[in-house]
Amino acid sequence: MAWRLTGFADEIATSLDEQIVTMTELGIKGLDLRNVDGVHVLQLTDAHIDEIQAKLHDAGMYVSTIGSPVNKVPYDSLNEATEFEKLRRSLQIGAKFNCQRVRIFTPEFDGDDPTPVLSWMAGQRRLAEEYEAILIHENDARYWAAYPDNAKRLFQELASPNFRAAFDFANTVLIGFRPWNDWFPWIVPYLDTIHIKDAKDGSVTVAGSGDGQILETLKYLNEQGWSGPLTLEPHLASVGNFGGYSGAQLFTEATKALRNVMVEAGLSES
Repeated sequence: MAWRLTGFADEIATSLDEQIVTMTELGIKGLDLRNVDGVHVLQLTDAHIDEIQAKLHDAGMYVSTIGSPVNKVPYDSLNEATEFEKLRRSLQIGAKFNCQRVRIFTPEFDGDDPTPVLSWMAGQRRLAEEYEAILIHENDARYWAAYPDNAKRLFQELASPNFRAAFDFANTVLIGFRPWNDWFPWIVPYLDTIHIKDAKDGSVTVAGSGDGQILETLKYLNEQGWSGPLTLEPHLASVGNFGGYSGAQLFTEATKALRNVMVEAGLSES
């Protein structure tokens, strides 16, 4: 079974033209859209979207996921309403790119009863259903469902064809967990996308050089017949709350490292 590579191309450069050059050299056709030409995806105008579509079409590329920051906020009712509208805009932009996937998070929440968070997320799932889209939840640090027990409850209650998981190895290592101790195999039925970065001693590294158990995980998923997107998000030069940066050279190194792990795991690439 063949596996597809995609990537957050804003980690390569600000300019879409430069992003396309490197992605083309690497043979990666799927672009996860987060920032283009210095503009965040949620701030794109229709004219800019048309321009991006034309350039990607000419390069034989496509938008794999809308990399929104939806729900990267503390829990409260005002934020719930604001994030709902951000999600609506993300879904509208996704529709313009003929892209079903929208990456989201859960809000920060430290209460004992998660019912309010689950209700918040259920409302967003209903909105995704209206757009026939797929929300993929990423386990990013400090947000409620970055923690395995919380994520397990989230998916047990809300998983559907419109609400699935994007699992990030480094994110869980950086907050003290391990994929095989804490996430697998229970997450597999909910899993849509794998985000590729590794981590060791508090720092992000390329795939296979950290504590993320990436090789073992990819081998297992391959044995189970799973073959969703592997999405490069290297964060090798800098890391921020709403994204990261690697530059073309480090992004290329991250891609080569992933492909080496794929070969070792016996995976073929589509």
